[in-house]
Amino acid sequence: MTSEQVQGTFLSMLKDYGFATVVALACLYVGRQDVLLPLVKAHTAFLEKLAQTQIELAEAVQEQTRLLYALQPERRGEPAYKVSAPIREENP
Repeated sequence: MTSEQVQGTFLSMLKDYGFATVVALACLYVGRQDVLLPLVKAHTAFLEKLAQTQIELAEAVQEQTRLLYALQPERRGEPAYKVSAPIREENP
């Protein structure tokens, strides 16, 4: 696109939509590039880390529960609880 075509497109947008609308659209585009996209990327990374932490906590709680059941003394001649929790494999 040549500079005359860009200038013609810009002037036609100013005539059709008005100065305030064109400026608002330009501000929104800059805000999208400089603020919104980095914010979404950071939020996505945070949620992935949070999900991984929740998985680790759930595994720790399962292990603690298994150990607590294993440490219970036998009552009335019954054996202690036997719990087998499935071990979760890492996602490939």
